[in-house]
Amino acid sequence: MSFFRSPKHVLVFSLLAFIAGNTPAGAASPCSDVNRKLTLERGATLAPIIAKQLGVKKVHVMQSFRFNGWSIYYVDPYQLDVVYVFYAHDPSTSRYVTVWGGAARSDEEQSIKAWVLKNASGIPDRLASCFAWHVTHE
Repeated sequence: MSFFRSPKHVLVFSLLAFIAGNTPAGAASPCSDVNRKLTLERGATLAPIIAKQLGVKKVHVMQSFRFNGWSIYYVDPYQLDVVYVFYAHDPSTSRYVTVWGGAARSDEEQSIKAWVLKNASGIPDRLASCFAWHVTHE
């Protein structure tokens, strides 16, 4: 008899699937719809562009968050502290909107989101939520 043909096993499997899908570990993060893929090639292409805009010799692009035309890049400018650089459009054709750096506590998620919405006017709410969640919980 197959494992899934037994009513008892089907019930147990269904219950486990339900629990996994309704726990924090199974819950989607605010970043689930945000494109966080960054290829080595894309990072290498963006690095001199972002470095020039920040007025430093070079940067290392470590992370990317993209949603609805907006992007946030986590960069290490070597001479300065690491920062998140916010763009409303492609960095190769536009200047950054704002920069955020520092550390955040988990209880600051809403205040950081409010800061992003104020300082990156027009940013999609989903991307602002993702950023605030990322810097306070990930």
